[in-house]
Amino acid sequence: MTRQHSYEDGARLLISPLALPDLTPHQALRVVPHMKLTLAHRGAVLFRAGGPGSHFLVMLLDGDAVVEGRLSGASASMVLRSLVAGSLFGEFGAEDNAGRSVTVRATSETCLATLDYPALDALTAADPVLGCALLRAILAHATRRLRTANTRIETLNEINNALKEEWSAEVRSDRATIARLSVLMKLEREAGLGRRQVDDDPKPRKRA
Repeated sequence: MTRQHSYEDGARLLISPLALPDLTPHQALRVVPHMKLTLAHRGAVLFRAGGPGSHFLVMLLDGDAVVEGRLSGASASMVLRSLVAGSLFGEFGAEDNAGRSVTVRATSETCLATLDYPALDALTAADPVLGCALLRAILAHATRRLRTANTRIETLNEINNALKEEWSAEVRSDRATIARLSVLMKLEREAGLGRRQVDDDPKPRKRA
């Protein structure tokens, strides 16, 4: 790749737990020569939501980046996950030709290794077995990410339900407090009326 990043370095990152551990070291070493290096400055948009998915696969060799998304109706984006050396992104572009759904932004000086569709076609044509192994590894990676996302959704749902129960308990407590205060205020008003009636009664006359 470069003097700073050899094919061996790229292969080690490609089979790391963050990337494609289902590939063998030998397979990874045959994939990385098809990847192209790209340098990006801090703050650079590596790809933008809605943009075309021209890169089949992108791996971060150096630096850090964040994946940003935007909720429906929200004006500001939010960070969905952080990327470090060995992280993959763009792999869901393999599933269809739809535009990107998120934005990836560099948070430091970064070096990327990208595998675009022409390179994938060339790799698959030259070695169909390796191409199939790469696709299986990417599918396994995507499955792991989806399972992680589902676990997070379940956790958020549990937190949401707990907050709802806590809120309902507070509402019930507030209603009970309001009911008790209403009774006390009613008793206080009744007691006040009784004192006024006593004060308004004429004093008894003394007998002669």
